Amino acid sequence: MDMSGGKTDCISVQGDVPVLTDTVMKEGTSVKWYVLCTDSGREQEAVELMEKKISRELWGKCRILKKQQLFRTQGRYLLSRKDMFPGYIFVSTESPEELARELERAKRFPQLAGSYRADIVPVEQKDLHFLENVCGKGLEHDMRLSTVRVDEDGQVRSAVGALEPYVGRITRQRLRHRYVTAEIPLFCRRAEVLFGIRMDGDPA
Repeated sequence: MDMSGGKTDCISVQGDVPVLTDTVMKEGTSVKWYVLCTDSGREQEAVELMEKKISRELWGKCRILKKQQLFRTQGRYLLSRKDMFPGYIFVSTESPEELARELERAKRFPQLAGSYRADIVPVEQKDLHFLENVCGKGLEHDMRLSTVRVDEDGQVRSAVGALEPYVGRITRQRLRHRYVTAEIPLFCRRAEVLFGIRMDGDPA
């Protein structure tokens, strides 16, 4: 997955079963979250197809994870929403095998990321903690802006919000464009995660 919000290469919804690593997130005792892959830019279409065509008995929640970010236009900053994981949606289910069979019947539908015939691999606790920290329990809200303070050299030294635990891991900062990236262990690798930021005087 590309955590920075840029273009993501993934298997088309018309293509074969993806070969990405299975990603599963525990929610409670029996419901788990799975990553589904679709074309970047077609995430909402995939969710709507799920809602219309797949029995709700097979899945619980379906999320397109979003983050807030400021963009500059005509000398001022406006608040926008962007995909956290372009080309991916997250679905909770107690019946992954049945859901996978239903998805496989229609090539237009998103597919479970990875070979769903393989053993289910639960996400590590730190990954679940990160996602819930930035998007809430049930992954229900956007990753909100983090308020940052910079030193006299213009370097971010502290933050309030999702970025706070990761200030020491910042790898790139673009203050004018109101974002930073931080290297975070996520999904069994080190990922460059983009955080939207705000400074004093910016929109909340």
